[in-house]
Amino acid sequence: MDLDRLARDFSENGFCCVEGVLSPGEVAALRDVTARVVASAAGLEAEDAVFDLEDSHTPAAPRVRRIKKPHAVDPLYAATARHPRIVALLQRVIGPDVRLHHSKVNMKSPRYGAPLEWHQDWAFIPHSNMSLAIAALMLDDVGPENGPVMFIPGSHKGPLMEHHHGGFFVGAIDPAQLDLEAAVPMTGSAGSMTLHHPMVIHGSALNESAKERRMLFYEYAAADAWPLIYGVDYQEYNSRMICGAPTNLVRFDGSFVRMPQPTRFTGSIYNNQRAFEGRFFKTFEDAQG
Repeated sequence: MDLDRLARDFSENGFCCVEGVLSPGEVAALRDVTARVVASAAGLEAEDAVFDLEDSHTPAAPRVRRIKKPHAVDPLYAATARHPRIVALLQRVIGPDVRLHHSKVNMKSPRYGAPLEWHQDWAFIPHSNMSLAIAALMLDDVGPENGPVMFIPGSHKGPLMEHHHGGFFVGAIDPAQLDLEAAVPMTGSAGSMTLHHPMVIHGSALNESAKERRMLFYEYAAADAWPLIYGVDYQEYNSRMICGAPTNLVRFDGSFVRMPQPTRFTGSIYNNQRAFEGRFFKTFEDAQG
């Protein structure tokens, strides 16, 4: 793994891609855990603390859109967050002291896996400084046909785009303001990983293919980057240190933030984007109709 090149890509483009971070055996184990967790959604009437559900979900035909906080759901997810190859890259782009801020598995299932409109993660997770990075591990082969994440190179250098429309936070950017021709799809084989800056603009389309596209996301922050919108249980928060040492000294870097409030819908980005009228990507309902 060429850490110098990857750190340079992250700095210049706002993202980088690494092949073979996970071995085939590690990928298989994560797939097995994911399948077992998803199977437990059968009979579920509505989303809960673990599952975000597709709009087309029914208790008899469960359709999971996201597993929330998988690091708290199964020990394998928690252990993978500390994978040495991930940690080595994080320390190059964030620093020696790194905390796991959040995690999720976005399922993007065949035929109906929901799109995500163009957005910047910083709009959702403002901190006292921007020493953050988001890792996305591919649990399946990702190609142009099954909804890869697409990044706009250099967009992490700013500005923070408007994610409010009609006075409400909708978690999406008006695509008319973006140079979408520049967007780069992040494809790769299962076990590959992308790492992106919290300001880089990205989105992904509906998965209309017959192929799975499950991705395990970990959001990381420097130990001295303090979340501005989430309450913190200090002992629990420090239990999520990935490497280095925790600190109660908070660093401010002068970043501008716009709080993701007020909202019309509670919950995940998928729920926030329901209020967005300028959608770019086709939805499952569009594909059916």
